[in-house]
Amino acid sequence: MTTSRAQYVIAGVLCLLFYFSPATAAEIKPDDIVGVWLIEKDGEAVEKVEIYQCEGMYCGKIVWLKAQEGTDAPVTDEKNKSDELRDRPLLGLEVLRGYEFDGESTWHDGKFYAYRKGKTVSPKLTLVDENHLKIQVKILFVKKSFVWRRVIP
Repeated sequence: MTTSRAQYVIAGVLCLLFYFSPATAAEIKPDDIVGVWLIEKDGEAVEKVEIYQCEGMYCGKIVWLKAQEGTDAPVTDEKNKSDELRDRPLLGLEVLRGYEFDGESTWHDGKFYAYRKGKTVSPKLTLVDENHLKIQVKILFVKKSFVWRRVIP
C-alpha cells in the first residue's frame, strides 16, 4: 500500500495545527517565570534579575551587576529623578513589582524600574519558551522589546 502525497500534506497540516494550538500555551504555569534571568547589552552580560512570587504576584530584584571598570564602588541609581535616591546601590534593588499572570503566557499590570533611564514603565512580560522571557515596552505608538535568558543553575 502506498501513501499518497495528499496524506502527507494532511498529516503535516494536522501537526502544525496541534503545535500552534492553545493547548501549548495552556501548559505555561504562573510560576514558570520564577528564576534568575540574564540581561545582555550588545551581546555582553550586564546584570541578572531574580523573579520571585510576592504577595500573590511577581516581583524581581537585581542579584548581579557587571562591575564598573576602574572602581570597586557599588553601581548606584545615578539617573533616578529623585536626588536622595541617586546614591542607593542597584544590587538588591527591586526593579519589578506587581506582575500578574494572564493564564496563557504573559505577565502584566506591573511596574518595572528602568534604572538606565531613571523611569518606571509597565512592560508586559511574555515567556517565549522555558528559557527566554520577552520584555515589551509600549510608549504611545512605539514598541521596544528585549529578551532575557534564563540562568540555568
